[in-house]
Amino acid sequence: IYIVGGDTRSVDAFDTAMLEWKITTTLRDMPELRYCSAAAMLKKQYLVVVGGHDNNWRATASCFIFDFSSNHWSLTPASMDMIQACKGHTVAVLDGKIVVAGGAGGQDHDRMNLVSVECIDVDALLEYA
Repeated sequence: IYIVGGDTRSVDAFDTAMLEWKITTTLRDMPELRYCSAAAMLKKQYLVVVGGHDNNWRATASCFIFDFSSNHWSLTPASMDMIQACKGHTVAVLDGKIVVAGGAGGQDHDRMNLVSVECIDVDALLEYA
């Protein structure tokens, strides 16, 4: 289980087999803060952080991809951004897609609840890893 972001750029890992938090130096911090984001593990190699908001409470439509094999973060280009910036949403992986559902949009502390669902193609996304 991976816990990403919050008021830090850290990524924490919980080992479900050993029932303990891992102390690891292999997970690098995210390039920037992301609050209220969601994450999914892809192909047992990539951790994708979707959406969230920054220090200024601006919701984002972009994704970060962490490649465990190279210990490197990538930011997807604007052409891969979701249609709707969101925070406080959920993600699931289904049939080669990352399904992004619910959450809120808006800027600052403005909270516009979303009733949308978007799908991000996993193979297209991982071209930028």
